[in-house]
Amino acid sequence: MPKITKIEVQKNNKERFNLFLDGAFEMGIDINTLVKFNLKKGQMVEPSDMEKIQKYEHYRLGINMAIQYLSYKKRTEKEVRQHLQKNEISASAIQQVIDYCYKEAYINHEDYAESLKNTMIHTTDKGPEIYKQKLYQVGIEPKIINTYVQIYEEEQPFEAVINVANKIMRTKKGPEIKVRQKVLQNLIQKGYSMDIAQQAISELDFEQDEALLEDLLQKDLEKIYTKQQRKYDGQQLVMKTIESLMRKGYKYDKIKAKLEESGISDE
Repeated sequence: MPKITKIEVQKNNKERFNLFLDGAFEMGIDINTLVKFNLKKGQMVEPSDMEKIQKYEHYRLGINMAIQYLSYKKRTEKEVRQHLQKNEISASAIQQVIDYCYKEAYINHEDYAESLKNTMIHTTDKGPEIYKQKLYQVGIEPKIINTYVQIYEEEQPFEAVINVANKIMRTKKGPEIKVRQKVLQNLIQKGYSMDIAQQAISELDFEQDEALLEDLLQKDLEKIYTKQQRKYDGQQLVMKTIESLMRKGYKYDKIKAKLEESGISDE
């Protein structure tokens, strides 16, 4: 039966110890393992006891990894599990660690959802749908997701959505109908609902400088006309050019006037 011949404090961590059996190094243990099994020099250790010590130490290793991982930021059960799996903690030990983390409130999904909500509302331009996706990706329960998405929608100032829409609008150029479409698409991509996006858009002033629109139309006309010349000619070339410009949101009468001004006619 092996005998504990030495227990020494590790140089780099005063809460961990080196355990020696029969004069040879056996394993490292933390202070909790030492206390739990009341280990001391001269103690005889049954093989079955060593198995229990090893399993408990593996569990303690998992706890220390989890606590360190959680010390940087709030994490969910899914994130902690993945971290422990990556570090080769056994499945049975992982479950024990997760139970411990819940018991000690190191993992709290409602607190996580609340914290992420506040961070996103105050530091990003993202809407509720992106928030919902983030919660889903880290394994938050559907019931909590539904509750906190609703709170997100209630707490996010509508004025903030209008500001996001306005910033998007200022980066877009072209006919009003197309600018409106692009703003709507961008708002939806940022996680806002169709209803909220449309309400925000209704608050914007899409009026643009006529000279700027004329210049844009001229540039688009030249670009599209040159491209269509590779496939069409004559009346068909003119009609294809008109169709392409109308798809970009330009009005027919403006297109026709610009064609005539450029020496091109659909007559």
